[in-house]
Amino acid sequence: MYELDTIAAIATPPGPGGIGIVRVSGPHAIALADAVFRRRRSGSWRSHQLYAGQLHDADGAALDAGLAVVMRAPHSYTGEDVLELHCHGSPVVLDQVLRTLLARGARPAHAGEFTKRAFLNGRLDLTQAEAVMTLVRARTADAAHTAASQLCGGLSAHVLGIREHLVRAKAHVEAQLDFGDEDVGLDPEALAADVAAARDAVDALLANTRGELLQNGLRVALSGRPNAGKSSLLNALVGADRAIVTPEPGTTRDVIEVNVDVGGVPVTLIDTAGLRDAGDAVERLGVARAEDAAARADLVLLVLDTARPFAEQAALVGRADAIAVLNKCDLPARWSAADEAAVAAAHPCVRVSATAPLGIDALRQALLARAGAEWADNVPPLTSARQRAALTHVAESLRAAHASLAAALPPELVAVDLQAALEHIGTVTGAVTSDDVLDAIFREFCIGK
Repeated sequence: MYELDTIAAIATPPGPGGIGIVRVSGPHAIALADAVFRRRRSGSWRSHQLYAGQLHDADGAALDAGLAVVMRAPHSYTGEDVLELHCHGSPVVLDQVLRTLLARGARPAHAGEFTKRAFLNGRLDLTQAEAVMTLVRARTADAAHTAASQLCGGLSAHVLGIREHLVRAKAHVEAQLDFGDEDVGLDPEALAADVAAARDAVDALLANTRGELLQNGLRVALSGRPNAGKSSLLNALVGADRAIVTPEPGTTRDVIEVNVDVGGVPVTLIDTAGLRDAGDAVERLGVARAEDAAARADLVLLVLDTARPFAEQAALVGRADAIAVLNKCDLPARWSAADEAAVAAAHPCVRVSATAPLGIDALRQALLARAGAEWADNVPPLTSARQRAALTHVAESLRAAHASLAAALPPELVAVDLQAALEHIGTVTGAVTSDDVLDAIFREFCIGK
């Protein structure tokens, strides 16, 4: 469990804003409301009702005019008594309000402590708690929708359905073990069907990479010779002039990063200096940074200029796991069929004209396909490596159980594998977990959430 004390934190982002919120949770939340907030109307605090009034410090001096709301346990975010103080979003005012609450007996909340208390009090399971952080950090509308679906229990319900298959299968085996002398027969077909159904459902979850891709995004480096059209291609993908484009080779000297939404996936496009034997120290440094950016990227777009001789660019082919972007397809090509075949043998290819523009949508689709962006609408996405690791263990245990059934091995062995699967699936929603796992999850949260 946790120490039942009262915590407080600023819940809105740093910096000035129209509104700022200070959040309090714990047994003394309502007493603190009386201590720091003077309502225009007296009486007991009604839960979930906004009150207008003034905030005062420990000496009674006015800090701000604002609103207060009390949410009584267990009908609050944390499951405890919660107080929210809404004032003007001045960092100075918010800091003074927080200092007043701490002087009155609250303590500063740790990162993610409000959501951790919500989990420990049964208001959220672990997948929903993780969805809170995913939603806060969402970089595209699709990422936000995915996180909201998980917060509303989409993944939890799917996992509980799988668990029901496992519980039923385990019950079949336990009945055989406990009442074998009373001629309680084990139905191998029914048992195998439950195990297979659970295994297939887990495999479908693992095959859906959408959630992690939406959360983590992709870093995509544009690589190629000078004047191959890398900067023009970045501008075409972004839909705006974000990189300088000139006919002069070597215009891009440093690494330029631009964030863009590609099919709902947050992508960081990295424009780099052209790869060649640079003549001056500045360009040599730019080339070195270009090579480093390509090595660190999740994907590389190797931009090749089909309007220039292939021999000038041939040394780049095959150097990295990349999509070959055959640029300037609107101009007369100076490549032979053998040249194109050599590139196609080393990389998936997409024809584009960055300036026309042509082929940009096809490039976006190729980028997502290369990233492994595969998903199904009827299967909820995973959003953390922890969820994927736990379900991978479930799948391994179910494959072992299925193999034992196929080999007609003793039911004791099947029971061991099914129990392992049940324990691992319990870690997905937090029915089975440890303090170390919880600490690792919630320390990634911001303070105040």
